[in-house]
Amino acid sequence: MSKSDAAAERARKDARRDARHAARRAQKAQAKLEAAQTPSEKAERFYQIAREAIENGERERAVEHLTSALQSDASHTKARAELGALRFVAPSQPLVTELKQRNPVDVCEVVIEVRNACNYRCFYCVSVDNERPVKRFDLKAVEKALHTIDATLVVTSFDAGGGEPTVHPQFPELLELCATRGPVSFPTNNSQNPERWLPKDVAHRIYVRSALHPESEERLDRYVQHARYLIDAGCDFASLFVSHPTRIPKIPMYREYFAARGVPFTPVSFIGDYEGRHYPHAYSEDEKQMLGLHAENRTWYHKIEPHTTRIRNFRGIPCLAGFRSIFLAADGRVLRCRYDKKPLEAPLAKAEPCGVKSCGCGLVLEKLNQVESIEFHNSWAPKAGLPVHDLKWISSRATELGYTGVQDGLAAEHERMYDELMRAYGKDEFIEN
Repeated sequence: MSKSDAAAERARKDARRDARHAARRAQKAQAKLEAAQTPSEKAERFYQIAREAIENGERERAVEHLTSALQSDASHTKARAELGALRFVAPSQPLVTELKQRNPVDVCEVVIEVRNACNYRCFYCVSVDNERPVKRFDLKAVEKALHTIDATLVVTSFDAGGGEPTVHPQFPELLELCATRGPVSFPTNNSQNPERWLPKDVAHRIYVRSALHPESEERLDRYVQHARYLIDAGCDFASLFVSHPTRIPKIPMYREYFAARGVPFTPVSFIGDYEGRHYPHAYSEDEKQMLGLHAENRTWYHKIEPHTTRIRNFRGIPCLAGFRSIFLAADGRVLRCRYDKKPLEAPLAKAEPCGVKSCGCGLVLEKLNQVESIEFHNSWAPKAGLPVHDLKWISSRATELGYTGVQDGLAAEHERMYDELMRAYGKDEFIEN
């Protein structure tokens, strides 16, 4: 080997040695940096690397770094959203898919915050403040917000937050204002005389979701009298019976009592804890049968309630909140939902990832929601002069697909979607503390 070749080889060796030393120094520096970072900072660093990988089309590398991000901080919403989008595989939903293709709907649910005290003290109530002061409405701001929503069908419901909306001093005005814009539904204990608060000229657009609570059970005659007044005035009316484990034995008696008086009666799941068990997931099969959770006339989202309460952390999963399910505060501010208090300048242009840890609302996920359901649409479309779903075709198609009925078919397909969303978005893998 010539002197010049030997010198070149030594230079190459020196360069390789220097590169190894530099790599070791970099690794040590990186380890030091990582040790000094908080979990959220580590997650953000992994997320940024994953974003670069996504832009370069490197799916596996992106998944690897998104996984590392969530292992560092399970609450990193953007990392969760990206991971789910990469891993999601649409489950088989032939009935749901054909329904959407056959009759796409553009529905927006508006939820308005109604805050005042409640005149009842139900032992199973989730409210922590039955004595809250009245929060008055800025009715002009509410009206303006309602008219900025661009949707074919706008349905308004009231979030009473544990209070009784019909005792709010502005309730009749709010109800008439919202019913003028579109159909309205609200919860009530049905204790107040409806002659005081019902605007009869828009009664046909109102759905009263009345709960038969323990204090109402003491005055069933009054409860039925109020119910019949509302039904005769043209309102849709439902008697919902919260099926706390201690109240389940009463269900057969009340079914017979209300049927004889022409008043609807529907047991609904109790959501909460009792004797160390979480409901409705803890109902026995016999209790589910008693409640009618398996009955064909039960909607799919009631049928799957025990299953979907297994995980109620939807952070990172695209949700209709702020887009096609909007929360209005009493002062007219537009919020995504009652759990996400960040005000919006205007409704969102599309579904965005959920940003809260625990969801206590109904299902409003982009790929799993009741806002676009047959029942939601068909309940309100006629009141707005819009076409409804063809129930005869749906029933026939459900049978062709091998389902025992429409609701059983929809329940099975939506349950598959719930399971896939939980899998894709790592809800069992990366659990938030």
